[in-house]
Amino acid sequence: MNLVNFKNFELKMHNPAVGKLVLWIALSLVLSLIFFREFWASLGTMLSPDWIFSEHHAAPWGVLGLCLIWLWLKRREIGLSAKIKDKNSKFNFALYTLNFTLGVGLIVAAVLMPPSQDFMVFQVLLASLGVFIILFGRAARLPSLLLGIYGFAISFPLLIERFAELPYATGAIKPVMWFLTGVGYPLQSAGQLVQFTSSGGEPILVVITAACAGPATMAVFIALFALMMLDTPLPPKKAAGMFLFGAVGTWLQSIIRLIILIVVGYHLGGSAMWTAHFWTIYILFPLWYLLFAYIYFRQTGGKSKMQKEKVKDGVEIELKNAKLGLKEV
Repeated sequence: MNLVNFKNFELKMHNPAVGKLVLWIALSLVLSLIFFREFWASLGTMLSPDWIFSEHHAAPWGVLGLCLIWLWLKRREIGLSAKIKDKNSKFNFALYTLNFTLGVGLIVAAVLMPPSQDFMVFQVLLASLGVFIILFGRAARLPSLLLGIYGFAISFPLLIERFAELPYATGAIKPVMWFLTGVGYPLQSAGQLVQFTSSGGEPILVVITAACAGPATMAVFIALFALMMLDTPLPPKKAAGMFLFGAVGTWLQSIIRLIILIVVGYHLGGSAMWTAHFWTIYILFPLWYLLFAYIYFRQTGGKSKMQKEKVKDGVEIELKNAKLGLKEV
C-alpha cells in the first residue's frame, strides 16, 4: 500500500499542472520579496490579535479567511479547469498573449498601487493572481472572483467614509435618537454629536461616524452573500429578496448596537459603554451572519452546492461498488 501511495505521489509530481503550481508559488514569493518587502515586515503585526481587534481589521481578515476556505473547497474545480486547458487546447498564440498581457497588467497595477496599510495584503494577492493568470489562463476565473470579493470588502468602508460620511452616519443617528427619546432617554443630538448625562451624573459626549454605522459589517454581509451565490445561486427574484432582507437586517444590527451602547453608557457610565463598544460588534454580527446563512440555505433545500456534489459523488461510488460486487472496507 505504501508503494502504491508513493507511486501516486510520484505521478502527481510529474503532472504538468502540479509543476505549474510550484512555479506559481515560487514566482509569487519572489515578486513579493522584491516589491512588497513592507508586507513581510508588517505581517507579524497585522496578524497579531491586538492589531486586528484594536484597529477593527477583523472584518477584512474574516472575509479573506472565508475566500481562502471557499477556494480550498473549490480546488478540484480549479484543477479541472487547468487540466482541460492543458489537455484539450492547442497552443493559441492570441489567447496566450491575452492572458500574458492581463497577468502582467495586474502585476504592474499591484506594484504601482499607492502604499496603504489597508491594501498591503490585496497588493500581494493581486500580483500573485497576475502570475496565476499567465500560467493557468481560464482556471483563474474563480480566484479572480474571490479576490474581487475581498477587494470589495476592504474598499467599501473606505469609500463610504470618503464619499458618504455624513449621509451614512445620519442614517443611523436618526432612528437611534427616535427610538431612545421615544422610550424616555434624555438625549440631545447636533449633527453627528450625541450628548447625554448618565444616571450617575457623568456627562457623556459621543461622535457617531460612518464607521460606527457599520459599513465594514455591511461589506462583510455583501461578501458573504456573494460567496453563497457563487456556491448555491438562488433564482433572481428570490436572490433579490434575500439580499434586501440581509442588507436591512445588517443595517438593523448596527442600529441595535448603537442603542445598546447608549443605554449601557446611560446606566453604567462611559467606561462600560466603551467596553460594550468593543465586544458588541463581535457578538451581534457573527450571530446575525449565521442566522442569515441558515435562512439562505433553507431556501436552497438545506444543502450547499458543494455538499450536494459530495453526496452525488458518494452515491455514484456506492453504485459503482455495488455493480462490481465490492464490499466497503
